[in-house]
Amino acid sequence: MKVVLFDSWNELYKRPFGAVNVSATIDFRIDVALPYVSKVELKIHKDGMEEQSFEMNPTQGNAYQVSFQPYAATGLYFYYFKIQQDFDTQTRTTYYFNNHDLHGGEGFFTENYHDMCTYQLTCFQYADKAPEWYQNAVFYHIFVDRFFNADDHVRSPKPDSFIYARSEDTPYYIKNAQGEIVRWEFFGGNLDGITQKLTYLKELGITGLYLSPIFEAKSNHKYDTSDYKKIDPMFGDESILAELIHKAGEMGMRVVLDGVFNHVGEDSVYFNRYGNFDSVGAYQSVDSPYHSWFTFHQFPDQYDAWWGVSNLPVVNKQDADFQRLIYGGSDSVIDYWTSRGIAGWRLDVADELPDAFIGGIRQTLMKYPDRVLIGEVWEDATNKIAYDNRRHYLEGGMLQGVMNYPFRQIIIDLINGSLTAQQAAQKMMALKENYPNEALQANLNNIGTHDTARIFTMLSEDKAKLRLAIYLLMMLPGVPCVYYGDEAGLTGGADPDNRKFYPWGREDADISDFFHAAIRLRNQHEALRKGRYYPFALGPLFGVIRYIDDDNWHLFVMNPTGQEQQVDVTTIYPERDDWRPVLEAANIHETSIAAYGFFFI
Repeated sequence: MKVVLFDSWNELYKRPFGAVNVSATIDFRIDVALPYVSKVELKIHKDGMEEQSFEMNPTQGNAYQVSFQPYAATGLYFYYFKIQQDFDTQTRTTYYFNNHDLHGGEGFFTENYHDMCTYQLTCFQYADKAPEWYQNAVFYHIFVDRFFNADDHVRSPKPDSFIYARSEDTPYYIKNAQGEIVRWEFFGGNLDGITQKLTYLKELGITGLYLSPIFEAKSNHKYDTSDYKKIDPMFGDESILAELIHKAGEMGMRVVLDGVFNHVGEDSVYFNRYGNFDSVGAYQSVDSPYHSWFTFHQFPDQYDAWWGVSNLPVVNKQDADFQRLIYGGSDSVIDYWTSRGIAGWRLDVADELPDAFIGGIRQTLMKYPDRVLIGEVWEDATNKIAYDNRRHYLEGGMLQGVMNYPFRQIIIDLINGSLTAQQAAQKMMALKENYPNEALQANLNNIGTHDTARIFTMLSEDKAKLRLAIYLLMMLPGVPCVYYGDEAGLTGGADPDNRKFYPWGREDADISDFFHAAIRLRNQHEALRKGRYYPFALGPLFGVIRYIDDDNWHLFVMNPTGQEQQVDVTTIYPERDDWRPVLEAANIHETSIAAYGFFFI
């Protein structure tokens, strides 16, 4: 028995579990089996504010309890416990802190205040639930130039670019001595091509399409926007997008666009460095209507650019005219495309968009029923600090979810042996505890994107490992998103190797079958889409329970090791008696799981 114990994952010690509404009351308990205890305190502070002390009351046995109500605005609170013992000749002060990994759960007892590791309490304004269709979806992330060309040629080719001789060619950049790309290259994928492949996507089980940027731009990736209200001619036009949206809708799919609002292209209506547009761009004149959008250090050649990349001048998001263009005007970019049937937006580099700017986008989007707003955030989005500012993405009225890169890293590290099953479960519980449940259910989960190495490559092209990753992606809370070509067995390291053309007619049949089966499983079972989520470890084995009620639950146990393992499923969560009848009813007790295998019930 531990002399001092608190467990933030156990509702005996903290109720309710996890993130809370600002109006909630949180009941804290800590067990202190020490002599001569004179005072036990909950020490807690709102992020950036002074610490508050709340004396805890002794109750039955060795327990001390106190109820806490958030005393300030939404955001993060950080807490620990202080214990005072009065002996005849001295007073002893000790502390109970979060563990050094900051993953919550049980912490540690110490006399050293300098070992400070606080627990996090996320406090949100309201439950910001994503639309029902989105929560039930399986998404497919399409890098448009690399998916499918509906023509026998590349339409509207860009000046000073090159076109690949074959779709099998490996992507390659032509750069100058400074490492800047001087010739963009294209395979010719377009929106018509996506429309032609909708039947394929439907058979795969896809119900949501997330497209890389489709607006006019010089590059193949289109993150260097030239005109927010014009579709790139290489991809098509508004009528072609309308047809894609319509036909996708007939097949039960919705289309989400990539919103790139932190920067534009130097070759754009707004900057117009090369004079290729009829506008007077910011680069051309201080009298340009766009000049205030950009920060020049020495006009015209020295200006803020994204990560110093000169062809991506950063926009000042505080500029009122830019805000009106993106979300504030009567015919804003958000209005323009959403009113034409777009089901939502994924915001590129959300870390670089001020909270108020994201809030403005969301406010405009709220005019349209059943739309979703997701942000690109690579870390735990609840405690993210960007440019010295704590971000408040998920506290209500901004993002409904984020791209769940932490899940991706846990999946890869677990299967590759860099994390034990116990460590993986702890990291997943930390995310579960920190995120509002509605946000956790709305995160866009991935095991690969256009910004990462291909998952097959990350797993050393081991099909058994890949199969585990695919199934685990489908078991986790949130919305799974398949990166185009992963289901065909594409390999690739860093950009541009991860952006190969889809290998039509050359797909790996085994890997395709893995994806079809795993997606079908998720689409068939409500508990995998909406059920409560419990990750756990059984020795080297990792598992997930998704639970709605005693008649609607599923258990997934995987073996991320190279040796066969035995498991008795009735030992799962032995401290939770309410699971015993559920697991025993399944009539599965001891079983074996092959190396890199799993079972699902």
